[in-house]
Amino acid sequence: MNDDTRDSADDSATLLGAYVLNALSIEERAAFEAHLAESETLRHETTELADTAVLLGGAIAPVQPSAALKANIMGLIATTPQLPPLSGPVAVEPDAAATVTPLVAVPAPAQATPAQTAPALTPAGQKAQSRWFTRPAVALVSAAAVLGLILGGGVLVNTIGESQTQQLAADQLAAINASRDMQQAVAEVEGGGTATLVWSNELASSAMIVDGLPALPSDKVYELWYIDTESVARPAGTFGVGENGATWRVLEGEMHSGDTVGVTVEPSGGSDTPTTAPIVAIASA
Repeated sequence: MNDDTRDSADDSATLLGAYVLNALSIEERAAFEAHLAESETLRHETTELADTAVLLGGAIAPVQPSAALKANIMGLIATTPQLPPLSGPVAVEPDAAATVTPLVAVPAPAQATPAQTAPALTPAGQKAQSRWFTRPAVALVSAAAVLGLILGGGVLVNTIGESQTQQLAADQLAAINASRDMQQAVAEVEGGGTATLVWSNELASSAMIVDGLPALPSDKVYELWYIDTESVARPAGTFGVGENGATWRVLEGEMHSGDTVGVTVEPSGGSDTPTTAPIVAIASA
């Protein structure tokens, strides 16, 4: 290892914590991600620290502000005099001027496997997503943070640098969580485990997060369904689980108001209509 390589590794180790917490400048982040792409060790360390940060965040009990606090703040806003508008442009000293580099959104992939294509974001979804990270390496950490908040760290995204499809799904999950009307419901799964449904009627989108489900044989798969008020089921994607029985999946297609989301066990490759009774069904109404 030459001196330049050693210095680069030392700098990356120093910036690791700030990177996970999204506290780097644009230039520092670009330099860190360049080294991240070259170092498998750094990728593992980044994943472990990101998971730890999520667990710490999930361990803190949420605090609900009182109604009186909100009323006091709104009252102060209503009665506090505002500064008058500026009469003209304000001169800025040359040394104080800062160069602003615009952020560029990550483009969607040209093609994706039909069974894995994430739902397209509506204009409202794009607005919600804009409040989250758009860089590929951070999108999955954002999803991990969402899952940590929902399940207290029970399900984590622990892979950085996955496919564009998975990055888009992570963005979609983050957009659902950031939406103004996000709701969630938890249900027990027949045969063991739990399922958490998060959804946004405004985005017409939802995601299922499961934990503790039994692994299926190679000729079977879990399949998601949107079930309307007339009990007509629409296929919404398939998934499998690993040894820990945990995973998450953004449903394909649009969610309609009043839909129930169900999961069945189907032949490998999925079915056009359910062939078994749902092992879990969660109403969104």
